[in-house]
Amino acid sequence: MIKGIGVDINRIKRYNNVKNKDRFLKQFLNNEEISEANKTNNKNHYPMALFAIKEAIFKAFKIGLYFGSYWYDISIRKDFKVNLSGYFGKMIKSRTRILVSKTCSKQYALSLALIEE
Repeated sequence: MIKGIGVDINRIKRYNNVKNKDRFLKQFLNNEEISEANKTNNKNHYPMALFAIKEAIFKAFKIGLYFGSYWYDISIRKDFKVNLSGYFGKMIKSRTRILVSKTCSKQYALSLALIEE
């Protein structure tokens, strides 16, 4: 059964205009995600895709950055599997699955998250 769907879209230009990219990334990515972002050929697209995925997951859970939730509670592996901890880890049941999809163009990063039980 589908419990939630979230969608997010971001302009790549938003990331291109950031002056201190390291500081910006540390606001919403963990060290493993930053390392993976630095390895990719799409250094501007990949971080914005991860940002879109995390935003889509927040929307699928129908919460924002409150109620004790944090960016770091959502971890996206390089194969785009999702690991949850903290507040999100307490919310989910053992049979809950989170499926994500992302796409990027020159101008946008778009993501869809689906929560299924």
